Amino acid sequence: MKPLKNREIFNFSIGDFGINLNFQLLGFFLAYFYTDVFGISAWHASFIFLIARGWDAINDPLMGYIADRFRNKWGTYKPFIYWGAIPLNLVLIACFSIPELSESMKVVYCYFTYIVHGMIFTAVGLSYSAVGTLVTQDQQERAKISTMRMFFAVVVVITIIGSYVTPYVNSNPIVVEFIGKEIVTFNGPQFKDEAEGWFNVALIFGIISTAILFYSAYTSKERVQVPVQKYQIRDLSKIILGNDVLLVLSASMFLNTSIWVVQNAVSFYYFKYVAGIESLQTIFFQWMLPANIIGVILTPILTSRLGKKNVFILGSLIVFAVNIIRHFIPIPTAESYTLFVGLSMIGSSCMMFCSICQWGMVPDTIEYGQWKTGIRSEGIPLSFFSFMQKLAMSFAGFFALQVLAYTGYEANTELSESALSGIKWLYNIFPGLFSLACLIVLFYYKLSKERYDEILSELNNNK
Repeated sequence: MKPLKNREIFNFSIGDFGINLNFQLLGFFLAYFYTDVFGISAWHASFIFLIARGWDAINDPLMGYIADRFRNKWGTYKPFIYWGAIPLNLVLIACFSIPELSESMKVVYCYFTYIVHGMIFTAVGLSYSAVGTLVTQDQQERAKISTMRMFFAVVVVITIIGSYVTPYVNSNPIVVEFIGKEIVTFNGPQFKDEAEGWFNVALIFGIISTAILFYSAYTSKERVQVPVQKYQIRDLSKIILGNDVLLVLSASMFLNTSIWVVQNAVSFYYFKYVAGIESLQTIFFQWMLPANIIGVILTPILTSRLGKKNVFILGSLIVFAVNIIRHFIPIPTAESYTLFVGLSMIGSSCMMFCSICQWGMVPDTIEYGQWKTGIRSEGIPLSFFSFMQKLAMSFAGFFALQVLAYTGYEANTELSESALSGIKWLYNIFPGLFSLACLIVLFYYKLSKERYDEILSELNNNK
């Protein structure tokens, strides 16, 4: 098989920009939108995040089963991206809309839109990741793809969402900075209220996300040809439970995802209520841009020398340390936030190590599972991974909102000391503990590069 061209890596990887415009907007702001804009309690909002995943336990493996057995002229998995991109982003817009409903029906509306979003996201996200396993089977090319994907998903998208969404929604000037230097300032539209601002953001993101997903699917080629899978539904447990490296990697991904979901979910609360200056959030995420770029540059260099697993462990260790230390330094103010930002930049760079390695390791579990169980399936392992990712998002959202409710959080009021302490613990201590747990789980991951190459060679010789 010919090596991938840089253009081919770009065309596939940019799809993660489209997916994460949708995915990260929910992860960053849906909890805040539910409590402070939509007007439902933190307690109700927490159960929306949790209960939605009950259906996914059925929906996700079923979607993987359907995708594995599907073929048409557009490809193996790409049709689900074409069919799902528009509905996915229409539901995103619905999630950030406020219909005229009673208090009880508002809660029902949130349950419905969030659950439907999760179902469609499975179809699109699973299919996109599955295409990635068919673009190449070369580990180094997969590492390059993972790095490029995380550049779009984290460096670009999180910079946009963390730095510019809040001032846009609040009709404030949008200041573009890099390493503390102002580059340009935009004056966005003036909205009548915050709700209108959130709807406009969701609309813009939805349009861009849809266009990019269509582009990526159209320009990406499934170069690895695999036959239609003949396994039965009763084989699902064997495919998942028989793949021990998938189980370990999924557990580490659950914990790694919980770190940034909890942190991002409370970041707006942190800067609004703890620091007392909402505009610091914009400054903070603009400083994370160069940190994330450093992480993107360093990761492939480190993985080529140390291996993906060891770099993942190193990143988790540093993220743990940074979060614990940051909890005990002074709260950032408009005049003094250098130490806070500096520590955060180190942690953000190392989170890039974790994210890139995590997604670079996922495709390897496909061939390992085939070797271990005798059944080739892209859809089921990836759907399980997708389920665990969404479960982590829901658990983290539920956990954060439950802590806020337990500590007495009341939206748009002067918070009690217990509520402020809850936000601070959610922003630092709990993510640090999740990172430590992730590090421990990774010691049980046994698929080295040398072992993977042996397995792939054996599979190719048995064709």
